[in-house]
Amino acid sequence: MEEKDVKAIDSKLEMILRVVAWSAVDGKTLTESARILSRLGLDRNQIAAICDTTPQTVSVRLSEAKRGTTPARRRGPVREQQ
Repeated sequence: MEEKDVKAIDSKLEMILRVVAWSAVDGKTLTESARILSRLGLDRNQIAAICDTTPQTVSVRLSEAKRGTTPARRRGPVREQQ
């Protein structure tokens, strides 16, 4: 098999992977999607491409999920109004 054939097959498989992965996380939050796709063995770059975000954002969401924090919990304490 020639190198161009291997690249074409690899490209098609990557496309199939993205479609199947996207359908598995459709309607879920980014944090839920990142956790699911990470457990399936996808790296942060692949997850970012599927979820239309950056690898850094995926890393943050995975870290938050691991620690159990959410955006609401990241906020500082509520200040008392005077």
